[in-house]
Amino acid sequence: MRIISLLILIFIVSGIQAQNLTDFELVDNYKLDNSKVKVYFKDPLKELLKKHPDFDNKDDKTKHELLSDYLHNNTLYVFQTFRKKKLQKSYELKGNPKKIRTKYYFNLDILEADGTLDKAIDKVNIGGSFFEHMFIFQTTQGKKVIGKGIKMWGYFVMIEPYDNIKLKITELIEKDLENAIPDEILVKQEIIIEPLFDYQNCGLKTISKREFTITVYQYDSLGHKKNEYPRTETDSELYLSSTSKDLIGVTTFPFFASTDKKVVIGNKIQVESELENIKHYLKDIEITTDSNKIVKIEGKLIIHGYTTKGETTHYELYISEFENVGNCNFPKLIKFCPLDDLEYKKPRLTIEIEYELK
Repeated sequence: MRIISLLILIFIVSGIQAQNLTDFELVDNYKLDNSKVKVYFKDPLKELLKKHPDFDNKDDKTKHELLSDYLHNNTLYVFQTFRKKKLQKSYELKGNPKKIRTKYYFNLDILEADGTLDKAIDKVNIGGSFFEHMFIFQTTQGKKVIGKGIKMWGYFVMIEPYDNIKLKITELIEKDLENAIPDEILVKQEIIIEPLFDYQNCGLKTISKREFTITVYQYDSLGHKKNEYPRTETDSELYLSSTSKDLIGVTTFPFFASTDKKVVIGNKIQVESELENIKHYLKDIEITTDSNKIVKIEGKLIIHGYTTKGETTHYELYISEFENVGNCNFPKLIKFCPLDDLEYKKPRLTIEIEYELK
């Protein structure tokens, strides 16, 4: 009876492990100190084709949206460590649906051999939309574009090479084996931000979806408009987008905290925010009101650049013009302008916002 029970237990455990790797393919194995590492990959494109048999007939924008949604909600790679053929831990690279409009949207879940969560890493610094092990890049021609930028479904994208991912995950595995993963990169308990202004509360209650028309402008030497390059984006996660560290998310709906400092002088409100995402992009914030309704938010936009020598910053003028939408006042037109364009006549970039209400 004990032997039968043991066999049943083995089958159950094996079934759980097999189920976890259903539709995953073994794509790599290598040695790491005294451990052997096996790497499994689940192809998002194969999964989308199974779920949407008409996927190839969908328009380019829909294809990108479906792929992004899948990647933000599923596991892409699983790295498993073994010693003497016995599973030690699994390291699952999976998208985080709360990381909206963020370049590095993957987390790394570290699981014990029995499947229980040991720890979760937030700052993995891995992103992308198309990856080397996708089936479309396994042909001779497909392999030539790995690590390069190409046009896919109407957009230019980078085909992410596996070696970059392997290097970053292996470094984290090594730190985990040494019990040396720093606390600052682990997932922290989420703190809900309480809104400072009425438009934020109203937005959370009434906004279902937003569509952005983002236009970049070029001017000739005389200051006349020469070219403009519009594109459209949509967002249906107002809170997550506004509280992320994404430039468009922050500037299209500044989400201040009730604990932020504010100084009221007549119809002007000066705000000094303690929120990391606000401080990353905006400073010298001044809000203008009319009959207790916000009509515009102005400030300096902080533009971040990165070179081999480190981070650089420069500034532009920022204005968010509000209009009445339904029963609320919301941002409708955003402008990024040169510092000497005090009247906002020659924006480098504008964002026009349309709202779909609940």
